[in-house]
Amino acid sequence: MMEKDRKFYGKFVLKGKLRAETGLKIGAGRNVAEIGGVDSPVIRDPISGYPYIPGSSLKGKLRSLFELYVHTHPEKFGLSSLEFNKNIGTRQNEIRIHVCETYENASKCPVCRLFGASGDKSNFPSRIIVRDAHLTEKWKNKPLELITEAKPEVSIDRITSKTNLRHFERVVAGAEFDFEIIYNVENLEQWRDDIKNLLTAMALLEDSYLGGSGSRGYGKVKFVFETFEFRSADYYRTGDERERMAIPVEEKPVIDVLKDFDGLFSGVKERLGAG
Repeated sequence: MMEKDRKFYGKFVLKGKLRAETGLKIGAGRNVAEIGGVDSPVIRDPISGYPYIPGSSLKGKLRSLFELYVHTHPEKFGLSSLEFNKNIGTRQNEIRIHVCETYENASKCPVCRLFGASGDKSNFPSRIIVRDAHLTEKWKNKPLELITEAKPEVSIDRITSKTNLRHFERVVAGAEFDFEIIYNVENLEQWRDDIKNLLTAMALLEDSYLGGSGSRGYGKVKFVFETFEFRSADYYRTGDERERMAIPVEEKPVIDVLKDFDGLFSGVKERLGAG
């Protein structure tokens, strides 16, 4: 049985903007509309009233997209298969996901070691932290009524032709949120693959959707990098700025960072001495 030994060699801190290319709907979970209100309001910060993107929503979408990719192409990751082995739905309405049941399996799994695993027999802590994404200062300076819209949608019963008009609240296209993702370097042989896998999930999301009603045009987003930085373990003990290394990814599309990965991260590879 594998010993549950965790180590710490540093962190990658990725920051930037997440731009809504189309209207974005991340609901607050209210199913009954108030009179004169909208049927599905967006989730908002309880203090400021501004909409935001929960880190759990962003992380969950990244995981589900990457999970499907690995399930379809396990050979690219040195696996024979990756099964959707856990039902988080009901017997009548199954929602199946992949979760490694043991710590040892999770440590070798490209999905579970990056996003974490809560199995029945063991848990494997996630190596990434995905912060809540709040509106940028530029967008916080806009009136609230200009940040969201109530979009009317009509559903039509195909048998009776009866129509049902509903109003869905969504964040307007063009809105920008500050995002931050932190990756903990715990294994010198795996960090390069883990960062590539994270970027792959981000690229997949750009051609998918975030939030609800994606098949109806909602939720197209784009990542705009601002900083991508490696901070060594010693930085957190000494505060020495020389222990921080910037990776020059500013304004590069996600897919271009993947194309030039070896060149962009060569300095970190030399510093860590493995991987």
